[in-house]
Amino acid sequence: MMDEYEYFRNRKDRFSPKTPTAALKAYQAGFLPISVFTCKSGSTKPLDEKPYDIEEIERLLSRENLGLETNIVLIEIFEDLIFSKDQEIALFAAESINIIENRYNKKIEELKQNKEQRESSEVSSKLGRLFFELAILNRERRSIKKFFLRESYQYFSDIRSNRKLLAEELNTLIRILLELKLYMNAADIIEREKSEESVEYLFLKAEIWFAMGNYTETRDICRRIQDFPEALTDKEQMTIDYWLGM
Repeated sequence: MMDEYEYFRNRKDRFSPKTPTAALKAYQAGFLPISVFTCKSGSTKPLDEKPYDIEEIERLLSRENLGLETNIVLIEIFEDLIFSKDQEIALFAAESINIIENRYNKKIEELKQNKEQRESSEVSSKLGRLFFELAILNRERRSIKKFFLRESYQYFSDIRSNRKLLAEELNTLIRILLELKLYMNAADIIEREKSEESVEYLFLKAEIWFAMGNYTETRDICRRIQDFPEALTDKEQMTIDYWLGM
């Protein structure tokens, strides 16, 4: 299947994010190189510029509660550094990957202990999200990624058996199914779980139809989304412009 963001990566008039968060999301989506994120973050040197600024990387890694986007950036750098001829640097990279993964594992174990004490859909939701993030961080290790995705899916399935999913939970569940290429399952669930025809719901639905290769349906949904231009992020608007231009 064609990479849905290939169009943007090859454009000369690239999107210019205004904040570090927007730059990180643009990098993750493939719109922009990592250097845009580091510049927006106030760094004097792009984080991906070689030789890597190990002190700057260590400073960022020392922060306990890093978001998924930041962890993605760091993991990709460390996976490159593992192949360094400098054994100390290679060891640092391997240990750093373990640090990030262990932070997730620690949170998961703490939540599981909490879940044993009292059944809680809120705890299940957090566990499902953490396993999903671990899957994304292991995108190059397919078997591990698939395992984490299935673990995440089970938690959200358990929640669905007790109550309706919240918007953020539904978003994560749909993305799990898209990653697993279970497109029909995603289409069925989003129809069963929808509460209103919001922008979020329509955008997810468009992503599903796009993944299935039904571009006519994708364009029809995009035209409906355009009735809510003020609710769209820059990234979403760019994606819709692309889908409508296919």
